[in-house]
This record gives sequence, C-alpha cells and structure tokens, in this order.
Amino acid sequence: MFDAFNAQPKNIGELLSDTLPAKIVVPRFQRGYSWEKKHVEAFWNDITAFQRENLKKGGPDKYFLGPIVVMADSKDIISLLDGQQRLATATILFSVLRDLAHELKTTNAESFAEDIQNHLINKEDIGSSLELGELDKAYFADTVQAYPPVVKKPALRSHRNIQKARDVLMAAVKTKLATLNPADALNELKIIRKTLKNDLIMASIPVSSERDAFRIFETLNDRGLRLSVPDLLLNFLMGKADSDTSRGAVREHWNEMVQGMGRKDINRFLRHMWVSKYGDLKNIDLFTALKAHIEEKGISATDFAQSCADECGRYIELLNADATILGQAAPYINTLVRELEIESSLPLLLAAYRSFPLKELATISRWLLVFVTRYAIMVRLDSSGMETVFFKLARDVRAKMADKKTAKSTFAEIKKTLNDNAPSDGQVKEAVVRLALDPEEAVYVIARIARHMQTGTKELTLGETNLEHIFPKKPSDEWKDTAELEPYLWHLGNLTMLGKRLNTSAASKGYKTKQTDYEKSELTMTQQLAKKFADWDSQAIEKKGAIARTVHCRNMEFRQSLSCLGICCIQSRAQFSRSPLNS
Repeated sequence: MFDAFNAQPKNIGELLSDTLPAKIVVPRFQRGYSWEKKHVEAFWNDITAFQRENLKKGGPDKYFLGPIVVMADSKDIISLLDGQQRLATATILFSVLRDLAHELKTTNAESFAEDIQNHLINKEDIGSSLELGELDKAYFADTVQAYPPVVKKPALRSHRNIQKARDVLMAAVKTKLATLNPADALNELKIIRKTLKNDLIMASIPVSSERDAFRIFETLNDRGLRLSVPDLLLNFLMGKADSDTSRGAVREHWNEMVQGMGRKDINRFLRHMWVSKYGDLKNIDLFTALKAHIEEKGISATDFAQSCADECGRYIELLNADATILGQAAPYINTLVRELEIESSLPLLLAAYRSFPLKELATISRWLLVFVTRYAIMVRLDSSGMETVFFKLARDVRAKMADKKTAKSTFAEIKKTLNDNAPSDGQVKEAVVRLALDPEEAVYVIARIARHMQTGTKELTLGETNLEHIFPKKPSDEWKDTAELEPYLWHLGNLTMLGKRLNTSAASKGYKTKQTDYEKSELTMTQQLAKKFADWDSQAIEKKGAIARTVHCRNMEFRQSLSCLGICCIQSRAQFSRSPLNS
C-alpha cells in the first residue's frame, strides 16, 4: 500500500474519511493522548490564522501540520506510529462540529452532523476511523466518537487531556457561533469542516517495520511537543526488544505503570527512581543516562521495564501514604510528600521502603520530617543542600543494603548523616524569631503546635479547623494600620488555628471583634491568644512570636513550644531520633 520512506502529502480528510478504506490504529506501544490545553489552543489558533490568511490575495492554499509515520499492517489496518496527537485532536474537533450542529435543531444541521459522524469519525463497514491505544481506546470511543457522546469521569492523565481538549475546542467554536442565527452558524461549521478536512496537510512517511519507525522517532516531534523522557524511554525499549512477545511484555509493564500513576507524573517517577539508585544527575540528561545504563549493563528491555513497574508500585504507595500499607510510617510520609510537598525526600523514601521493614521505615520517615522542619522550614537553608544530602543517602542506602558487610550499619548511618547535616539548636532558635511561613508550612507548623497544646480530651484534627490569620488577608475598615501589618501576614506570630464556623465568623473583622470569637474557641492556643493580647499590632505580633513562639500559654518556654515539631532545642542533634514528632 505504501512505499517505505516515500513521503506523501495527505490531508486529514484523506486519512479519516472513506477515501482511505482502512482503520488507522495507534499501536500498543504508543503513549496516550498527551496534548495539553496550550497545544490544543495552538492547533485551533493555527486553523483560524490560516483561514484569515487564506482569504487574502496571494494567501496560502494549504497549511502544513508536520510529518506522520504510518505502517500498513493489512489492507484494513494502518498503524499510526507517529501523529496520534494531531489526528486525535482533529477527530475531537470533528466531534465538536457534529455536536454543535445537532444543537441547531434544523434538518440541514442534523444532516451535516450525521455526515461528519458517518464519513469522518466513522467509516462505512470499518467502524471508527481512528482507534487510540489500549488505555485510551474505550474512553475516546465513548466521549468523542460516540454520537451522542457519553459523559465519563477521566481515570488517567491522558483521559483528562482528551476531556480538556474537547472542552477547549467546544468553547472556541461556540465563541465563533455566539452571535449567529442557525443558518449562518451551520455555514460557519461547514467552513471549519472544509479547512480541517481539506486544507491541513501532513507528510505521511510510510515504513515497512516498527524498527524503522523507532530509528526516526527521536528526531520527529508531535506538532511542537518534544518527546518526553517517558516517550523516549518507551520508544528505546520497544526498539531494543527483539520480538513481538518482548514488545508486548514491555507494553504490559508500561501500562501497569501508567494505570497505577493515573494523573501523576511518570517523568517525575523515572527521575526519582534514577536518583534513588544512582544519585543526582548533574552533567547529563535523564534519558541519556537511562539509555547508557541499559546498554552498558546489557539489561534486556523486558527486564528493565519490569524493574520500572516494580519500583513504580512502591512509589505509588509512598505517594498515597496509606496507613494500611505503610503502617506507622504513613503519617510522616503523608506530611513530607502530600502536606509539605518535599519531592526531594521521595528518592530516599523509595530506597528506604525497598530496603527496610516498615518499623524502620517509620523511624527513618520521622527523622526526615525532623530534618526538613529544622533545615527547610525553620532555618530556611538552600533546598539544593537538602537535595544533595537526600540523594546521596538514597544511593548509599541501596548500595550498602546490597552488601552484607555494610547492611547492618546502614540504619545508624542514615541517622548520623541527618544529624551531621541538620542545623544546630542555636541556628533554629535564632531563625524562629523572624520566621515567616509559606501557606502549606503554616498549616503544618501551627496545627501541630495547637495539637501539642490541646488536652487529651480535645483532640484536634485538620479537618475540623482552619488556619487563621489574626491580621487577615483582606482586612476590613476596622483595621487602621494595614501598611504596617501587611508584611507580617505570614509571620509565625500572626497565625493561629480556629474552628471552621468561628473562622468564617471572624473573617476580615477587626481584632476586637475577633477577640470575642477567639474566646469562644475550644482550642487552647486561640483562647490564650485572646486573653493575652488586648490589641493587635506589629509589636503584639513580634511579642507573641518572641515570648512563646506561637504557644500562647503561661510558663511555656521556647524549647518546650518547639518540641511538638521534633525540633526541641532541649535536644541536641545527637538525640535527633527521639524528637516527639507525633505529639
């Protein structure tokens, strides 16, 4: 059907309409639909810009969309090895034209809608013109190609991209039709269909085997979207696989990762997996490092894909921080990964999770949280230094746990390394005086201090309380010194916790009004605030921070106030592991 490497110009109509009596199928090894909003908007803008230029004298007759790579499997099936994003987006736009025509509720409009459905989205005796890969096939068929389309919740990142693409194109076309009567609106839809079907040209490059395609993928990009590390790695593994059985196994392991990660970023996982095993990447990009490692070690494509899937399973469990799986480590990991979003902790957590029982994992996770609190939140040292410590530890843990001679001492060495690199008690005490927090840090710090102050019969959970800015984000007219107080908005002394109802009531009101609400609070922290401070100004904020460092109760020393964060200044860094972080 095609001559190998003999590029031929093809418009979208020739590929998706009855002109080509074959179904175009995205092979199993291909990535899912990956175009995001910006790429779909660029696609639409290209179409509308071409239409404007086409109307000018001497304007272009056609618009070039770039190359695609195809392979004829049989007379009825053509594999789309490169070009999925453009043809899928074109199909989505056809579905939008179809559905908006249907909404016009005229006989001519319905005939137009059925023509698109039967001759561009579907082909007679063949079914759908375009079939996506196995992870997207059903979702795309239901939400785009079905007439009428079915509303389904996206389960994967690629599904969400499909939904977003349809939403973007639906809004763009509706804007064009907004002021038009049904007849003019239908005419506008026909103009868009003509442009999409006849005037957008691609260079169709036929190949005779998948291996031929693998050789050119690294130099071909999808409409301005460069291949990501996962795309390049999967392409490399599929090209390295020596049989259809091996390629099928690689794809199955890859699908396992994609489905497990859902909407999460696979590129981030691959980087964290590499760092966890081999340390930081300084002078080489991730794909080059992965490729060189596989080739140098002689690892088969199937084995490497399986090892990625195994590591990914553990990685997902860390991201989910499920107590039924991670046991006592779950709350510490949840705070690190989900609440504080300390991504640099993941390679070390991944190494520790693979190497130690859950009891030791819990201890290591607590150490990490203590370290992060002292290093990144309180003293606010450069995050690159923390990364260096974590990445080196991750690599060392794997290497030493694999050696029987060093495995026993590894647990203690983790503690020693963190102790040696943590800020001193003096550094912490000095830094807290002027501490301003980021929002996620503020919730973590203030909530845990509030929990520490609360009696055993008044347990505090984040779900029942909100972070309260005493001087509010949007102050009412009751506040007179806003210019003076605005720099203190996220200062440690300006923050407390308050129940949701009272938080709503206090809102942006002046301090005297808030004080009444604070007195009603069941939280010791907030009650003590109301009793201690009659007015609220910069001096009060600094005094609250300096005297008790956010713990508003009598006779509470600075070092006691910080014990609930695992950074108590009574403790030396050598006593690091006994920090009562779970108080």
